[in-house]
Amino acid sequence: MSRPKADLDALAVPKDSTEPTEIPPPPEGKAPSGYAHTLSLRLSADQYRRLRRYVADQEEKTNKRLTHQAIIEAALNDYLTSRNA
Repeated sequence: MSRPKADLDALAVPKDSTEPTEIPPPPEGKAPSGYAHTLSLRLSADQYRRLRRYVADQEEKTNKRLTHQAIIEAALNDYLTSRNA
């Protein structure tokens, strides 16, 4: 099965456009640049639904954007700290 194409409509600029376009700022919850490694995490459908619900709940409570990346990083940091690693 092929991967779905990314929705780039917000970034696309028509070639015949003469008006300058404004580039939107990156979201607040975006992961900082400068990471040395990238990991991939496989989740079951139930785990992914729980993560999405949690993120949506936190965004509603705090009125701030939150990423799955930020949640997973915080969980990993908590885990490693609890193991004195």
